[in-house]
Amino acid sequence: MSDPLSELNPVTERRAIRVLRPDSPSEAVSLARRFKVPYMAGGTWLQPTHERDQCWPEKLVALNAAWPAFRGLEDDSRGLTVGALTSLSEMARHPLVREYLPPLALFLNRVAGPGVRALGTVGGNLAVGGDLSALAMALDVRVDVLNRTGERTLPLSRWLRERASDDLLRGFTIPDCRGWRISLEKLGYRERFSPTRATLVCVHDGDRVRLAVCGEGGLLRLVAPETFVNDRADLASGDVGAVIDRELAAHGWQDAHLRMALRRMTTGLLSEVALGT
Repeated sequence: MSDPLSELNPVTERRAIRVLRPDSPSEAVSLARRFKVPYMAGGTWLQPTHERDQCWPEKLVALNAAWPAFRGLEDDSRGLTVGALTSLSEMARHPLVREYLPPLALFLNRVAGPGVRALGTVGGNLAVGGDLSALAMALDVRVDVLNRTGERTLPLSRWLRERASDDLLRGFTIPDCRGWRISLEKLGYRERFSPTRATLVCVHDGDRVRLAVCGEGGLLRLVAPETFVNDRADLASGDVGAVIDRELAAHGWQDAHLRMALRRMTTGLLSEVALGT
């Protein structure tokens, strides 16, 4: 008798995927490491990515939002902690988000469509460099990660550089940013099941400006433009737009029209956040 999982589906023309359902986070890590397969939560990124590449995994490790600390929001002395399996729509309507990050609730309603927001998770969005990743980078978010060696907490920027394929994101903590001036802008399409072209974030923490971008060219903290705005004497003369353009081009943002749009977006966000106009 043939294995039904090895046969092609006549409609999708691909083989069935075996979904592994671990009983605990540690078992999930063990399965991901053993079979060298990805984790799955909402699945909203998995579908378009593998449809585009025409390369579907044989197995997936399904994550469970009922595991402790994997879902929900709470605040304490560290700031606002968010479980990685919290859905985008759940985060958008949570009262703590309105308290810590008033612009985020409105912005989240522009991430994909309602169905995707109900399924998609904030952890998955961060892990793949989605719309939330630029905000997380600008806010210096710290992530809580599980892997075969145990648990660790580290800055998001460092984790993205060092992460292993079996790293499991349990949650992340946003520092207490109440009172900070924050503005976000997105360039893309709301209803399309595809990545945003660019999301730009500008933050003023009461002392300095922070800038970050994500999208077609990848996730990037805009260090040179930040320095230009915060301490112009450290850089050669020139307007901030030129500094942004050089920074983006140097880090893989090759589309000149997109860079021009980001220059305009940055000027607007700086007026709102840094200059208070």
